[in-house]
Amino acid sequence: MDDSVIEQVWGIPRSVMEQQLGVFQGFLPTDGDLHLNCSRLEPAGSFRPRNEVEQDPDWKQVIPYIALHNEGQILTLRRLSTQGESRLHHRRSIGVGGHVNPEPAADDPLLIRGMKRELSEEIDLERAALGFHMIGWINDDESEVGRVHLGLAVVAQLDHRPAIRETDRMEGCWQALELLQPEDPTWESWSRYLIPPLLQWAKSLEGTRSS
Repeated sequence: MDDSVIEQVWGIPRSVMEQQLGVFQGFLPTDGDLHLNCSRLEPAGSFRPRNEVEQDPDWKQVIPYIALHNEGQILTLRRLSTQGESRLHHRRSIGVGGHVNPEPAADDPLLIRGMKRELSEEIDLERAALGFHMIGWINDDESEVGRVHLGLAVVAQLDHRPAIRETDRMEGCWQALELLQPEDPTWESWSRYLIPPLLQWAKSLEGTRSS
């Protein structure tokens, strides 16, 4: 992005988050309907200059946070010091995604369009995802970066294991989901919150396949 252009990012007032989702810390499960959850939230949000909201805890920037899953493996990332958000440098993550910016009009809700754009920019997908499954929301008011963001936690099911595009900003490798330890201090907080429900989601998926 041109440094002279002020980035516009989408978000919602904290009061709206608390009215629609309640007051919570950590992970909040949902009914799993990604389109419905995004459609419900969209009328309450708007774009604001990123430099105005990065230190404003009364405004929640909504971030699609996508875990990539293929046959029991999850793509794990490590953010390098060249990555934009300095507060997350050298942290490990299982979430791909970023801020939602203005998007061309389309049938999908804005949050889904932004999610798909971020995924295509960061991951070298050979084929489209088999499906996207929303498993919940992530809120971390105990960290500086978390106080101004709200995570939209989504699992993308893939039929292959793609590589990351932005190798100058992060490192990536595929790991067995059951071996991920949420108590590992190198994880960023959102990933620590997401790993346990992700394990539960994977178990329910296996149960569906075996029934």
